[in-house]
Amino acid sequence: MPTMRRWIPLLPVLAGCTRVVSLEVDSGPTRLVVEGRIELRPGDGGGRQTILLTTTDRFDAIGPLPPATGATVVVQDDQGRQFVFSPSPIAGNPAYITTGLTPRVGGRYLLTIDYQGERYRAEHQLLAPPPLDSLYFRYEDAGLAQGDSGFRAVIDYTDPAGVKNYYLWELLVDGERRIAVDPGNRFRIISDDRFYDGGEVKGYQPYDEEVVEPGQVVTIRQLALSEAGFRYHFVLFEQTTGGGGPFSTPPTSVRGNVVNLTDPARYPLGFFFATQVAERSAVVPAR
Repeated sequence: MPTMRRWIPLLPVLAGCTRVVSLEVDSGPTRLVVEGRIELRPGDGGGRQTILLTTTDRFDAIGPLPPATGATVVVQDDQGRQFVFSPSPIAGNPAYITTGLTPRVGGRYLLTIDYQGERYRAEHQLLAPPPLDSLYFRYEDAGLAQGDSGFRAVIDYTDPAGVKNYYLWELLVDGERRIAVDPGNRFRIISDDRFYDGGEVKGYQPYDEEVVEPGQVVTIRQLALSEAGFRYHFVLFEQTTGGGGPFSTPPTSVRGNVVNLTDPARYPLGFFFATQVAERSAVVPAR
């Protein structure tokens, strides 16, 4: 298994000398990372879908993960239709793209990836979230809990009764996705309805630390997760925002639902799912 050598200076001790210790750090095997999602979006007639493929990198690497080039990516639905995803023409872009794939609620979608002599596979049923009842904005003054003064996006929705529902929310501002996950919001941008099944959710702020400015166009996207998808995102956010304190969760590989059929021991990272998108957009008002 490959290792790398890193020089770590220790703090000066007693006589003021600096010791340099060479540590052999096991970097582990390179793994495929899959960020796959099939979306049923409102008003989308083109059926454009994107799957991102990257690979893991050294623990001290800086910058985005390396793209996984040369893969063959195919999605098949439960009606036998196949959709081939072509690599992005932009160098260094990890996206594989197809058009014409307009999914349906309840349909099942099978992802197959052939990469460097190995075959990977994942399957997911397309789930539907309830609609967003409203999107509006609330101005809050600076405080210890909410941070800077400014407007926050607020949503209302009604959870369907008698059905387990799992949610993921995304925030777009002027068309740009704000994807920062931190200890303050890591469990606000995902949720399960075990404590409010069938209830009306009022005044919820999935991104309560994100300030938006008057005149900006804000979109909240509400996505349905499966129970497995919720567990995956829960552990992923917990791992990436644990903070490194003495009571933090020990870091470990977060495994998703993609399996390596050729060599199960060389499992990939990431998750593949299919979802309908409920969304609302609004312009931030003047104060």
